[in-house]
Amino acid sequence: MIVLRPVVPAHPPPTTARTTPKALQQALMILALGLGSAAHAAPPLMVDGLIAHRVAPGDTLEQIAQHYLGDHRLWPELQSFNRVANPLRLQPGFTLRFPDKLLQMATASIEFVQGRAVAISPARHSADSRDLPAQRRNLQVGEVVQEGDQLQLDPNAFVAVRLADGSLVRVQAQSDVQLQQMRRRGRAGSLQSVLELQSGGLDASITPEPANPRRFEIRTPVASTSVRGTRFSVQVDATGRTIAAVDEGAVAVAAADAANARRRGAAPEPVLTAGHGLAIAADGRQGPPSALLAAPDVTGLPERFEDAYWLDIALPAIASASSYQLQVARDAQFSQVVRSATSDSPQVRMAAVDDGDYLLAVRAIDAQGIPGRVAQRSIRVKTQPVPPLYQAPAAAGILPLNAGTLQCTGVPGAVAYRIQVAGAAGFAQPVLDGQASECQLSVAALPVGSYQWRAASIRSTPTQAADQGPFAAGQAFSVASPPPTLSAADLDLGSAGDTARLSWPGQPGQNYRLKVASDLNFSDVLFDAVLDEPRWSASTLAPGNYYVQLQVIDANGLRSRFSEAREFAAGSTVLDGSGQRLRNGAGLFVHRP
Repeated sequence: MIVLRPVVPAHPPPTTARTTPKALQQALMILALGLGSAAHAAPPLMVDGLIAHRVAPGDTLEQIAQHYLGDHRLWPELQSFNRVANPLRLQPGFTLRFPDKLLQMATASIEFVQGRAVAISPARHSADSRDLPAQRRNLQVGEVVQEGDQLQLDPNAFVAVRLADGSLVRVQAQSDVQLQQMRRRGRAGSLQSVLELQSGGLDASITPEPANPRRFEIRTPVASTSVRGTRFSVQVDATGRTIAAVDEGAVAVAAADAANARRRGAAPEPVLTAGHGLAIAADGRQGPPSALLAAPDVTGLPERFEDAYWLDIALPAIASASSYQLQVARDAQFSQVVRSATSDSPQVRMAAVDDGDYLLAVRAIDAQGIPGRVAQRSIRVKTQPVPPLYQAPAAAGILPLNAGTLQCTGVPGAVAYRIQVAGAAGFAQPVLDGQASECQLSVAALPVGSYQWRAASIRSTPTQAADQGPFAAGQAFSVASPPPTLSAADLDLGSAGDTARLSWPGQPGQNYRLKVASDLNFSDVLFDAVLDEPRWSASTLAPGNYYVQLQVIDANGLRSRFSEAREFAAGSTVLDGSGQRLRNGAGLFVHRP
C-alpha cells in the first residue's frame, strides 16, 4: 500500500517557522485556481492548515467560535492558541488564527462505482468513546466516506465522490487518493477539503461559492492545487510528473519561494487561464503553460455500435497530439465512467459495454502529457440479441435463378429473424426485406445479378414487444442462370463389342452427374457419380436393360435439372433383320445366350 502524506505540515503552531525540508521546498508548487483573474481573487481562507480571521470592531471570541466552529463554547481553544490575554477585549485589525482540526467534521458519499475499488479507513475514536480499528472494504454506491479514508482503484475502475456541498470528484482508474481533510466552517458553512493524490488522476467539478469562502485542494508529491468554483483535472503519471489542465476558471501558479512571498503580500500571482495546462516534473521543474489542444472532431463517428466484444473508434488524427484519451460514461457529467482508454494511435479499441445509451468524451494529449479540450457525443450500443451466422450460400456464393434460398443458423432465445437483400443501392433501399420464424429466405424472385444479404435476430421482451438485435455484416452472393437441361436426344448411345457407351455434348469447366438404374422410376440406383468428361461406358454392368439420367454442373456449381430417363442395354443383344435390337414380348432387349 502506498502511504500518502501532506506536502506541508497539517497543524503548525502560529509562532513556529516552517520546517519543510529544502528539497521539498524546491519541489513544492502552489497552484491556486479561481473563477476570475488572480488580481481579483479573494485571499486564501487557510494557510498551512490554519484558519485566519481579521478581527473587526465588536468581535468576540464566542462569536468567532460560533461562526467558524459552530459552537460558541470552543472560545477557550481560540484564546489558548492565539495567547489572547483578555478574551473580552480583542484588538480590531488583529489576525486571529486557529487550526483547521477544530472545524466540524464533514462527510462525502460514493455516487458511482465501476470495477473494484477499496476504501482504507484509519483507526478512529468514535463519538461514543469506542476505539475503532482500521478497516479495508470494497466501496459501494451510497456508502459514506470521511476524513482520513484512502481510496485505491484497480485498473478499469472508476469512482465518483459527491462532497457535502454538491461538488463532484471523479477518481480515475488505477488511482490512489486520500481524503486528507473533510471539514465544514460552522454548522452550515463552506466545506474545507484536502485530497492527497499519490498516483492516478482526479477530475473535479467544484461548486462555486463566491459569498462563502471555501477550500478545495488536491495535493500531489510535487504540487498543490486549490480551487474556488471551476472544472479541472490533476494527474500523477508513472514518472511522478503532475499534470494540470483547466477547463473553467483560472489558475495562479508559483514556485515555493514565490508562493511564500505571495502569502506575505510581496509577490503577484501569475495566472493560467481556462483552456491552458502545465506539467510539473517529479523534481519540481515546471514546464511552460500551454494552450490546450483543440477538441477532436467527432461528428464523423458512428452513433450506433453493434460489436458484442469491442468498441472500435477511429478518430481523425491531430498532428500535434502524442496520444488520445477516450472515456465512455452513462451521464453527461461523466460521473459514471464505465470505460477509459489512452492510445498512441487515433484508432482506439475498448472492451464493449452493455447495451444502452452513453456519452463519449475524447481529448487529444500533447507532448507534455496535458489533456486537451474535450469533445463529446452521444452513442448507442446495441449488441443483443446476437445476429445469426451465415450458413448458405458461402461467401460470394452463387444461387440458381428461380430456385435459391438464403439460410442462416438459429440463435437461442430468438423468436424470429429479419433478413434483408440489397443490390447496388445498398441496405438503405433493400430489394427484399423479410421476417420469419425460421432463419431462411427464398430469393427465387430475384433476377440474375450481384447482391448482398444480412440477417438479425429478434427476441421478445417481457412486455411482448419485438426487440431486434444488430444485423450481421453484409455478405455477398449472386444469382445466375443454371446450365440448360439435356434432353434424351442429347445422349448418344453406342457400343464397342459387348460394352455400351454413352456420350453427350459438354462445355469446358462443366462436370456431370450420371445415374443408372434398373427401373424407369430410379428406385434401384446402381450407379451414381460425378464425371469430369462428357462420356461413360457400362463395362461394369451385367447384361440387361438399364435407364440413365444426366445432370450438368457448371463451373459455378450450379446444376441443371436431370434429363429425362433413357433406356440402354448392356451386353450383347440379338439384332433383327433391320439391324435394330430385338425385344421380347415384355419389351425387353433379347440378349445372346
